[in-house]
Amino acid sequence: MDSTTAHALQLTGVYQHVNGQQALVDVDLSLAPGEWLLITGPNGAGKSLLVRLILGLDRPSAGTIRVLGQHLDRLDGGALRAHRHEVGAVLQGGSLLASASVIENLLLPLRATPMSRAAMARAARLVMTLLKLDGLENHPPRALSLGQRRQVELARALIHQPRLLVWDGFSDGLDTAAIGETLDVLGNLRENRALTLIATDNRPEILAGVEHRIAVLNRGRMLFDGTPEALQAAAQTHLELRAALWGTL
Repeated sequence: MDSTTAHALQLTGVYQHVNGQQALVDVDLSLAPGEWLLITGPNGAGKSLLVRLILGLDRPSAGTIRVLGQHLDRLDGGALRAHRHEVGAVLQGGSLLASASVIENLLLPLRATPMSRAAMARAARLVMTLLKLDGLENHPPRALSLGQRRQVELARALIHQPRLLVWDGFSDGLDTAAIGETLDVLGNLRENRALTLIATDNRPEILAGVEHRIAVLNRGRMLFDGTPEALQAAAQTHLELRAALWGTL
């Protein structure tokens, strides 16, 4: 496997400054296709900032970011739009258009593609059925529960069948049952299409029961990257790591 396809994600020496302060410090991270990574840590650790860099919404102050074999700083215009079609995103705070219906929100990522109206309609029906959203097509976002809105955001992120899904605030608005159902859907996509997942959450146990790696950020520094089992062992002796996870020494 050559260097352009060996990694779904590769960050090398990434720094980010915000208002003159270091917000991310020398972050190295790599992820193979089909791997799942949970990035956890306390509020203000830099999780959402890292997500924005991975999505190409911001550029790092230093370092390199390669996503699906592409150097993000070398992409612009049409190349960047084509790349973003390979990446689905669910962001914190919600990103649905309040003035648009569910179906109109779902179709937004497809509007700039050469897909026919019929093909777009089929794609929308498939993803709505997959996430049990049938019957909500004409509802505005305000008529939905928070959990339903998050599922619509996920449907929109998956409608163009991305190779990478980035989800900031994975458990926000989802109860235990919805989290389990969502993991089942994503697990099938992982098995059938090698979907790579990068999720952030304040709860390090949120992906319990599925194979994944876990990375711990604190004050912009990567304290740990490995298996959940190794994390539990490391936290026994690493005081800063334990504090970042559970708020206690």
